Amino acid sequence: MKDKKGKNLDSEERFNMKEFWKKLWNLLVSSHGAIIKLLFLTIILEILRLAGPYILKVIIDVITLNFRPEVIEKVIFLVIAMFFANQATSIFDYFVDKRVLRTLVEILTYLANNAHKKMVFLGLAYHEKENTGNKVVKITRGVDKIEGLFGNFFWDVAPTVFQIIVTTITLFIINWYFGLIILIFVPMFIILTLKVNKEVFPFRKRRFDQQEEATGIMTQSIININTVKSFVQELREYKQFFRATQNVKDSLSLEFSKIIKYNIYRNLIIDLGRGTLLLFGIYMTWKGNITVGSLVFVYTISEKALISLFRISRLYDRIMESGEAVNRLYDLSLEKSEIENLKNGIKPKNIQGQIEFKGVTFIYSESKIKALDNVGFKINSDCVTALVGPSGGGKTTVARLAYRHYDPQKGEVILDGKNVKDYDIYDMRKFMAIVPQDVEVFNSSVKENISYAKLGATQTEIKAAARIANADEFISQLKEGYDTLVGERGIKLSGGQRQRIGIARAILANPRILIFDEATSNLDSYSEKLIQDAMDKIRKNRTVIIIAHRLSTIKKADKIIVLEKGKVVEEGSHFELAKTDGGLYQKLIGLQKVGDVE
Repeated sequence: MKDKKGKNLDSEERFNMKEFWKKLWNLLVSSHGAIIKLLFLTIILEILRLAGPYILKVIIDVITLNFRPEVIEKVIFLVIAMFFANQATSIFDYFVDKRVLRTLVEILTYLANNAHKKMVFLGLAYHEKENTGNKVVKITRGVDKIEGLFGNFFWDVAPTVFQIIVTTITLFIINWYFGLIILIFVPMFIILTLKVNKEVFPFRKRRFDQQEEATGIMTQSIININTVKSFVQELREYKQFFRATQNVKDSLSLEFSKIIKYNIYRNLIIDLGRGTLLLFGIYMTWKGNITVGSLVFVYTISEKALISLFRISRLYDRIMESGEAVNRLYDLSLEKSEIENLKNGIKPKNIQGQIEFKGVTFIYSESKIKALDNVGFKINSDCVTALVGPSGGGKTTVARLAYRHYDPQKGEVILDGKNVKDYDIYDMRKFMAIVPQDVEVFNSSVKENISYAKLGATQTEIKAAARIANADEFISQLKEGYDTLVGERGIKLSGGQRQRIGIARAILANPRILIFDEATSNLDSYSEKLIQDAMDKIRKNRTVIIIAHRLSTIKKADKIIVLEKGKVVEEGSHFELAKTDGGLYQKLIGLQKVGDVE
């Protein structure tokens, strides 16, 4: 199959209905009991719906077969009975609808919470390979599509399916020819519906991919709006998004033009079924095989059943629309973190903070180059250790492995004499904090950003941490002080201000191991001095790891480890390494012209 641009669409790529329902059923595990009860109630409701038409049949038969003045009372009684039967059905329908709504709300809440929980607990490796916009769409579209599908199923399709079953059985009881007519035309309609959706599925899947791509483009342009505006790329972003949405429009047009074309044939089948039933019913009435009341009853219930077939076709359309979204939500539910947390891992009450790398080799999944190549070194507790070297040398990778965001392919990372894999990740990380090069700031108040590291922190604790981080002065000058909203990703703050909030957050966590990952690399001299002062204040009685390009920030370190191309090439103090002729550290000093070594 080809689209209108001549591109091949995988003809083997067909929708697997059985797999779809299996995946959806697994996603809705929390509501299995409620769904089964709803199906049972729906069967009862569809049986009750026959009461009104059947009483109408009886009324017509009484009037047409043997009407006499003395049967008026019976007719009135039957009319009243029909009224109460219809009212009883409406009341029962009301309670079923309430139960459907309650179950639907519970399902949506469960799916959204479960997907978000899964997302935040997945390892860093997953988040670094997935586009932010794609991740958000994966959740929102999956939940939205299941909402529409579930509502459509219980308000339209399940009633229709049971209605057709109950109608067919009833027609067979009246006369097996009527049941046979239904059994001929209903499958024809369903087969045609299956055919159109099989043809449409590749277009629909491609449309979902294109919508995800378009959302990713929009998300990235908004997230990086400062860069977009700084380099005057607004028009470029608009054109890029416009092209993406045009692709979506083309796929949408192809998809729905096919559906609309097949609707002509589906309407023809329903009209043929309706006409056949009516003609045969009139013939049977003329021959005296059924009464006029029975003809009306047969036509009424079969008409409802045939017309409601379009509900089933809408469900199928919804299923096909939901298929890819449900697949992606289901795949997300099966995603496993690359970092396995031991069920009975060590939960330390305190740590010393001594870290040792033993023959560690690590390669990122998207790379063929070794980020670390058989490295071994020790980071002593209560000391300041600096990691320096050219970009791509493996410095940040060391921090990530120490934090256990990743596991090495070879070797061991040891914390206080035990492999970090033996610890409970979450208990171990409580003793660690990091101040990255680009501090992640939430779209909330300054106070909430600092206290993120310690839920329930008091205002006194927050201010104390801010003072140590040299952040209290600028925070106090903000319009709302600590209650000032900082904007998405801290857009209202300068780089140095974000760094100091990051340091305050780390201080409030009171970690035993504190990592500064290029914390001053992008700052002006004044901001760098403030942050260096803050680093000096909090380095006591902690294991501090400083990753830096600027050697001026690590001259006071107890130990400096020089990394190049994933290998440790030098170790020692600033004084020792500066005196090593031909050494990489000495070359870096010369390049940065930090001045004479004392």
